[in-house]
Amino acid sequence: MRAIEKRAEVRSAGARLKAAFSDGAERIGRLSGLDVYWHERLGIWGAFGATPGRGGVPRAWNPFGQKPHDFRSNMIVEINPPNRGIDQNLQGLFAVTDDGQRWLLHQGRMSVAGSRVTEADFIAATGLQPVAVDFSEGPKGQYHPVAALDAPPMAVQESIAAFVARCAQARLYKMGGAARLATPDALSAWEHGLRPEATGDIIIPPREAALRRRRHAHVWKALAAELKRRKTPHSNDRLGQYGPDLFTYGAGPAVLFEIKCYPGAQDVFAAVGQLQIYERLSGKSYRKVLVVPRGVSKNLQGPLRALDIRLLEYDRVGVRVRFDARALAACLKDNSDAG
Repeated sequence: MRAIEKRAEVRSAGARLKAAFSDGAERIGRLSGLDVYWHERLGIWGAFGATPGRGGVPRAWNPFGQKPHDFRSNMIVEINPPNRGIDQNLQGLFAVTDDGQRWLLHQGRMSVAGSRVTEADFIAATGLQPVAVDFSEGPKGQYHPVAALDAPPMAVQESIAAFVARCAQARLYKMGGAARLATPDALSAWEHGLRPEATGDIIIPPREAALRRRRHAHVWKALAAELKRRKTPHSNDRLGQYGPDLFTYGAGPAVLFEIKCYPGAQDVFAAVGQLQIYERLSGKSYRKVLVVPRGVSKNLQGPLRALDIRLLEYDRVGVRVRFDARALAACLKDNSDAG
């Protein structure tokens, strides 16, 4: 690979990065004056702009994260190529292959609380190996491929999401040490923390403007409040690219919740798959609970029981959500015959 160093070519690659990532995304807020683009299916957001660099000269600033709120505190990685020339102090780079394919690259360095993820840390945590990049002057650089910019937008988005997940893995490795992630692909436990989901109305592009209320967030907030009231430790943090709506930890049974806003078959089927996959990814046994409005078909309730998935039904009056208190208590109860 050869570094892209000319200002016009860097600007063109940057425009392609923003266009490919923002294609089909929702604008969910602003970060330092920049639009934040969110992909629900991938669980990733990104923003694209500039920030003052050395001597006050603006340089690229492209932050990415996985939680669609509190953007500055939830940034996972910045991929900031130089405007032109060579600057290996910046982690990002645009490069081109011999056949003319443009790539976004990153060195693997990141800042974490009170420390830094080095290139060696990144390799140790993820198992990813960098590639050599030629510059017009000086020695070669070592960078990790992030995304092929000239691929279809969906492929660019998926590649960036996968890389950001690896960056999250490296951050956990650095904060917790090698024992936290014994192997590069270990998915042994979720980190425990809690961030509220966003509420309110959002505009859905690109069709004619419409409003969609985030019903899911209202149910999530109500369930989190119930767990807090019952003094049950709970979290919605991800490990890497994936994560459930809520799960409990600490004393008592480990419970995995998946929230749906409609009791129809399509939502039930999706929830069943998510609960099974999340449990497998965690490497731990969970009591699996489908949180859903009252009204799931009796034809589906039998198969759910057979799959050892409990139903926690709720009623909704406007934005207020009321759970079946006895069913929730049963889900959290620590007893020998609980599934």
